[in-house]
Amino acid sequence: MLESELPDRPTRTAEASGIATSKVVATVFEGLLADIHEGRLLPGEHISDTALAASYGVSRTPVREAIQRLREIGVIEASANRFTRVAVVSPRTTAEAVVVWSALFGALLDETIPGAGASTLEAMSEDHADFQAAAASRDMQAMATANFHFFNRLTPLSKNESLRRAITSVMHLVRLGGLHLPKTIDYAALYEAQSTLLDAVRTHDVSLAHEAMAAIRSIRIPTESDEI
Repeated sequence: MLESELPDRPTRTAEASGIATSKVVATVFEGLLADIHEGRLLPGEHISDTALAASYGVSRTPVREAIQRLREIGVIEASANRFTRVAVVSPRTTAEAVVVWSALFGALLDETIPGAGASTLEAMSEDHADFQAAAASRDMQAMATANFHFFNRLTPLSKNESLRRAITSVMHLVRLGGLHLPKTIDYAALYEAQSTLLDAVRTHDVSLAHEAMAAIRSIRIPTESDEI
């Protein structure tokens, strides 16, 4: 397939992140991001821009730009003349990203909870059920995916473009790091926090939404130094 023949594909993720500079770049960006989050590209796995260009039927230029955008949100890392690979996100980095995300998400809740509608509640309820099912079998991939979708339902409701972009970017890092967190983390507490946030969306209760975020912040993520 030639670069000019690439089909129109949804670019909502790329546009929400403020990273797309062309439809071709957005296509490669979202394809790589999906491969990373769905486990087809694993942390530490090397990436070849030449191979990707051939796979997508495009030149190396948009591939390199898409990779650079993915580096900017932390899901790909590179060392000059050595490697380009899917980032290995440590528990410490995940914990730090959660701190940033929770601060930003608090501002999002103030704006979006009062006007969240029935369709948002329904989608979040389905994600919540998916998370519960995945947690029962300790399927880390499915848990990270369901958790990402659950919280990300509120992001498009914001009219603050800078806030949407910042939250989307850091949430991708949290999602990737969430694939490799210790199974000793209190996922039951995270499930309960989701339940509280659902109640907040249902009742448009901003204070209750912040209670849910406080519960999330209290969940301890062990870091490397904890294990020494």
